[in-house]
Amino acid sequence: MKKIFCFVMFIITVCGPANALHAKMSQDNIRLLKQLDNAVKNRGKYREEKEHQISVLKNKLRQAATDEDRFEIYSQLYDACLAYQTDSVLQYIAEKTALLPALADENRRYDVEFSRISVMIIIGMFKEAFDIMEQIPAGKLSGKMEERRLLCCRTLYGHMADHAVTKQEKDLYLKYTDNYRDSLLAMLPPGGSDYLITKADQLNMHGQYDEAIYLLKDVTDTCTDIERMRFFAYTLSESYRQKGDTENRKHYLILSAIADLQYVVKEYISLRELTSMLYEEGDIDRAYDYMKCSLEDAIFCNARSRAIEIAEIFPVIDKAYQIKSERKQRIIYTLFCAISILASCLIVTVIYIYRQIKKLAAARKAISDTNKQLQGLNLTLTETNIIKEKYIAQYINRCSVYIDKMDAYRKSLAKLASKSKLEELFKAIKSENLIDTERTEFYKEFDDTFLGIFPGFVKSFNELLNEKDRIYPKKGEHLNAELRIFALIRLGITDSTHIAEFLQYSVTTIYNYRSKIRNKAAGDKNEFESKVMMIK
Repeated sequence: MKKIFCFVMFIITVCGPANALHAKMSQDNIRLLKQLDNAVKNRGKYREEKEHQISVLKNKLRQAATDEDRFEIYSQLYDACLAYQTDSVLQYIAEKTALLPALADENRRYDVEFSRISVMIIIGMFKEAFDIMEQIPAGKLSGKMEERRLLCCRTLYGHMADHAVTKQEKDLYLKYTDNYRDSLLAMLPPGGSDYLITKADQLNMHGQYDEAIYLLKDVTDTCTDIERMRFFAYTLSESYRQKGDTENRKHYLILSAIADLQYVVKEYISLRELTSMLYEEGDIDRAYDYMKCSLEDAIFCNARSRAIEIAEIFPVIDKAYQIKSERKQRIIYTLFCAISILASCLIVTVIYIYRQIKKLAAARKAISDTNKQLQGLNLTLTETNIIKEKYIAQYINRCSVYIDKMDAYRKSLAKLASKSKLEELFKAIKSENLIDTERTEFYKEFDDTFLGIFPGFVKSFNELLNEKDRIYPKKGEHLNAELRIFALIRLGITDSTHIAEFLQYSVTTIYNYRSKIRNKAAGDKNEFESKVMMIK
């Protein structure tokens, strides 16, 4: 028991950190993390659905009749592959560019340029995106195109701020980002999704976190659109981050990460930021899996800026993961050794117990056999006592009757003698009628007494014989000579001499009777008399 207690305490010590980690986390976040784990595992299924969606658009492209239709389908393919696979997006932009001369539409030309800028930002080619942006005339675009220009400028300067080397550069880029955000808000219709996200972003930048949370929380908690949830939840997580509310930040990062994976985008930030939080909390295994997922998706999408961000922290998490893995290996090895020792002890114990059980079983069998023998002896003794009681009573009664009869016989002889009837006296003395009568009466009483003790003797005895050789008494008889011999054997009188004396036969006659009937036995004749002894 002491060894088992130590082993259990060791397991608790090993598992303690994981339990403590979960104790700090809300049940809702634990549940959401499990959903995120499933989303990471199901990336292949989500990707198949995405590829099917792209395949459907490509089929529509082959059936398109006009350049306008082809341009529109290429735009749909661009939307489907943006933040998913930039190589394909660049190809679709090239196809759209090739259609521009035939369409002669200025807005479509700007649409192509803004699409190219968005891809350059994802790839991390900020200089190239900036060069394209400078060639687009500001203030001369239609409403939708101007919105896209402002959005591209805000996004470009935001990314440049994230990758700025010096504080001076970062502050400058953030200022530009803020200006473009303000201009964009002035154009967006209030209450729309883009307006809410941009406004909440502005509030966060100006330290108005509670206002941003008030603006987005209800919308986010009731949102059913996966694409919108990606941005709502991430922007809300930023509000909680700057407030220092770790649990709520984690909650909305998880929601955003789940939406990213289900919407099948490969360029994202939520899962990477969540990875850093989990790493700091000590959830190394999950942090490693999420970071690996983020890196694979960034490489697949060719999102260089995201890959660089991930590459900065991945070695740290990887090293921590390796250290934890080595520690786990040592723990597993230690547990294996402990289990091996316990298993060896258990095997020895089982062998010892098995041997003891065998000894105990043998002892129990011996006791059981002895009990059966004692029971048999008790039954035999009880039966013997009954037989003795019956036959003693019969013997006493027979003696009393004999005394009375002998007295009457004596008186009759004395009466003949007193009357000098010598001839009749000698005739009476020589007569065997009295002996025959008494012998017949004696056998009748013996039969009655025996069958009173063993009422089914005749039936049971005949069941031991072949059907054609069975023995039944004559009418008016209880037992005949053969049955009477084996009745005496059943009473324990097995010596042929004693049986012969009792029945007034010769020993040879008794022996012949016994041999003859044994040969008629239905079973083994050598066991016949033993079976007779067992008749109840």
